[in-house]
Amino acid sequence: MLHQENNNIIKSGTLPNKNDKDHWGLVVPGGPFSDFPGAVVLVESNGAVSSSNEQAELLCKFINRGGSDEYREALKSALNGKAAQVNPLLIRAEKKETSKVLAAFDLALLPWDGGRAALLLGRNISLERNLRAALIESRQRYRDLLEASCDFAWETDIDGVITFITPDGGLGYSASELAGSKITQLFVDLSSAVTNPFSCKVPCSEEEVWVKDSYRDERCLVITSMPLWSDEEIWHGNRGFCRDITRLRKEEMLRADEIHRERIYNRILEIARSEMVPVRMLASTASCLIPALPVDAVMISHFDGEIWQAVAEEGEALQLDAIARVQTALEMGETVYQETSTDGVLVAISTKFRDQANGAICLWRKGENANWSSGEAELLQRVQSQIGISLQQFGHHRELQTLSSTDPLTGLLNRRHFEHLLSGFLEDNVGDERTHLLLYLDLDNFKYVNDAYGHQEGDKVLKDFAEVLKHKTRRHDWLARLGGDEFAIFLPVVREEEAASKAQDLLEALIPAFSRDDDHEWSLSASVGGYLFRAREGQELSDLFLHSDEAMYRVKRSGKNGVYVVKEKLDGVG
Repeated sequence: MLHQENNNIIKSGTLPNKNDKDHWGLVVPGGPFSDFPGAVVLVESNGAVSSSNEQAELLCKFINRGGSDEYREALKSALNGKAAQVNPLLIRAEKKETSKVLAAFDLALLPWDGGRAALLLGRNISLERNLRAALIESRQRYRDLLEASCDFAWETDIDGVITFITPDGGLGYSASELAGSKITQLFVDLSSAVTNPFSCKVPCSEEEVWVKDSYRDERCLVITSMPLWSDEEIWHGNRGFCRDITRLRKEEMLRADEIHRERIYNRILEIARSEMVPVRMLASTASCLIPALPVDAVMISHFDGEIWQAVAEEGEALQLDAIARVQTALEMGETVYQETSTDGVLVAISTKFRDQANGAICLWRKGENANWSSGEAELLQRVQSQIGISLQQFGHHRELQTLSSTDPLTGLLNRRHFEHLLSGFLEDNVGDERTHLLLYLDLDNFKYVNDAYGHQEGDKVLKDFAEVLKHKTRRHDWLARLGGDEFAIFLPVVREEEAASKAQDLLEALIPAFSRDDDHEWSLSASVGGYLFRAREGQELSDLFLHSDEAMYRVKRSGKNGVYVVKEKLDGVG
């Protein structure tokens, strides 16, 4: 049983003899350990506490409870005459090793009274231990927070050279690889950074910089830094941390691309709904695709099963041989064609209407490493069906135009469309000093064919006549059947000295078509009149036909089967 006799002495068990100063006077005022700043306990050989001071209360409870294995080993050593230590001695609320620690002591156990007792001197280190633990915990918490908030921390000197970096390094580099180097050497474009966070004399918060990692992939870092100043207010570098937000930024860019592509697709749908002329709709679509994908050239072509026709072109002109390869591949049944060169990538996809191929979208992107993203491919697939519909509309529209502008028998322009084109040409070329030739052709003795052989044979003659004209004229010349057996040809840009010979060449080319050996009365020929003119202000289309018609009738009156060309003011030139 413990009891307190004064403020400094706690006795337990059998009290020592009053004459035994070694036992009794340990902790009394003036005794050898009365001023010891810690716990003092005298333990008998049987393990019981014989005396102790006030600071030893928890220690005495621990001893009376039996102590711990470590304590008992140390006590045994002290009772055997050898000093021992337990550092630290943890006193818990219960005997369980997992129970709460009430106090901690640095404990020294000294042999006493010839091995009949042991003197325990203990320093309570609970506060120190708690502070140390709190500091360790604080440091760990700071490290955890730092690791959670950034990927690596760093310090640089005034030259921007890294003098410290967290042990794990960063950007795929080890700490030793980054230490001593300038991280700005990894910047994708240093000029794009508003502030260089590694060498700035003002605080920098959340500055985004794109860098290349050890695999040469681009990464986006958000950097926060503070300048470092000496006591003499001399700047000697920066300290900060970096957080890798590449994934976040790429996700944002993907979302932005998706929104952009959706807007482009909606824009194309809007064009399809509002633009009634298919060729204009396709031209607008091509214009939208240039910045949307982006690409350097777009060509949309219509295919009617035999002939390819470029309907809309935007951007740079595509090479003819590349277009030919694309068309050949698509005609053979390929739905996607791609070829890559050092200059760029050419991609073409076929368009369909009701599972029938009717054209292609051809795209060109410059650049040695030009790639196509899945999002761009998705946009093309969505646009593909809409363009297929528009190309089908274009084909129908072209058929209607052909029917309304051509002669159904010969396939040449009809009179109305021919006059429309010629009138537009005059307006567009007013003031041009080059000369142009309008020919008026009339078949001689055509009535005999219809009377002798019927209109079916007469139609055949007209078609043969038209075919000869097609083969003997230039690609940009305009041919028309004005009605019956009357034809007209407009030849733009013909020199004066060539006008009569061109007309004569046409007439001679017609001779085989007019020949028939089995009928001596068959005497088909043609009278050709021409008018050579320049586009003048206020010039009337009717005047052109008047002059060329008059020239043709001069041939008729002079015996038919000939050519007569006049120039302005009815001056004959041949």
